[in-house]
Amino acid sequence: MADDLPAGLVLSDVKAELFKSIGHPARIQLLEMLADGPVAVSRLRDNTGLEPSNLSQHLGVLRRQRLIVPTRRDGRLFYELACPEVNILLGAARSLLGTLLHTTRVSLALDEAREKAIR
Repeated sequence: MADDLPAGLVLSDVKAELFKSIGHPARIQLLEMLADGPVAVSRLRDNTGLEPSNLSQHLGVLRRQRLIVPTRRDGRLFYELACPEVNILLGAARSLLGTLLHTTRVSLALDEAREKAIR
């Protein structure tokens, strides 16, 4: 991957831009909605409750990062994930959050047990 980068680009900078582009709850929600296949913009709007201009901005951020691609069918605009790796990234995030939550619960339980032992 690092060998594929144009001269002057640093992989960590490119990764940071990627994570910034998905670092908004509305964009995560949009990506998760697209995980099962193409979705019409009207449905994205209805399901997210975003104003059309706000939705357009979020879709634009994801499009510029090439995470989603637009298609037209029967005069309607649809979006879909650009590649399966986007879904893998979302799954990895869910898995990481599950691990962190479990670790936090274990730590809290240990802290509680220590407090009881001290009393």
